[in-house]
Amino acid sequence: MRLQRQEQLTGLLFALPYALGMLVLVILPLLAVWVISGTSWSLLDEPRWIGLKNYQQLLHDPSFYHSLTVTVLFTVGILALNLSSALGLAVLLNQKLRGIALFRTIIFSPVVMPVVAWALVWKFLLQPEGPINQILASAGVRGPNWLFEPSLALLLLVVIEVIKAVGLNTVIFLSALQGVPKEMHEAAMLDGATPVQAFFSITLPLISPTMFLVFIVTLIGALKLFTPVFVLTGGGPAGATTTLILFMYKQGFSFFEFGYASTVAVVLFVVVLGLTVLQWNLRKRLVFYEN
Repeated sequence: MRLQRQEQLTGLLFALPYALGMLVLVILPLLAVWVISGTSWSLLDEPRWIGLKNYQQLLHDPSFYHSLTVTVLFTVGILALNLSSALGLAVLLNQKLRGIALFRTIIFSPVVMPVVAWALVWKFLLQPEGPINQILASAGVRGPNWLFEPSLALLLLVVIEVIKAVGLNTVIFLSALQGVPKEMHEAAMLDGATPVQAFFSITLPLISPTMFLVFIVTLIGALKLFTPVFVLTGGGPAGATTTLILFMYKQGFSFFEFGYASTVAVVLFVVVLGLTVLQWNLRKRLVFYEN
């Protein structure tokens, strides 16, 4: 019993730093946000308790619903383009070709680039007199004001973010593809299956746990994406790229309504948590586990 208690104490000591980090950096801030969401507070005066009035105001705020719509479009675009591109690139990079390691490095290199530097480079490239429009002008084409057109700005943000992040999902998919037994594909070919049929009937089911993980991680990342949107467009033009997290930022640091901003944060937390729980409950229908 003494040895068992010593082992338990050792395990608790190793887990203590993580537990303290979760308490100080996650649990206590979450509780603080919930409390602040029930106040009217500008940081310049004492917080005043107003109960659920911030939530009532949020339900009747057209700007909130607009930012929610933008967030949905932004998230769906990133999910569709990122996952399809990452899976396609992983299949291509899984081939045994000369110089394939170089292509893997090139595709992954944007992932390690600082986010602000990445956004500033694209902002320079896409400005009205920037390099991209100059190249188009040399071909006799007048380029648009990429980041100042409401119909283009959100789509460009999706494309820029996918180019930045697709390398990480590609590496994850590539690892999963390399774990698929080759014998199963060879047996399918002997039975007359085409490579496309083998891919959809064998490869996709076997890598479905990885696809499920990548989907959840990409979804959460898209919902809380802030820096590229803030640097490239600041939510413009005319609010066309104001996502929910940027709307929250503006309420807190532009209008100094920290109680209202905390209310938006609580709603965003509930949305992310609800989507994660829903996906987790659907995993048995969406994920194939090999016995």
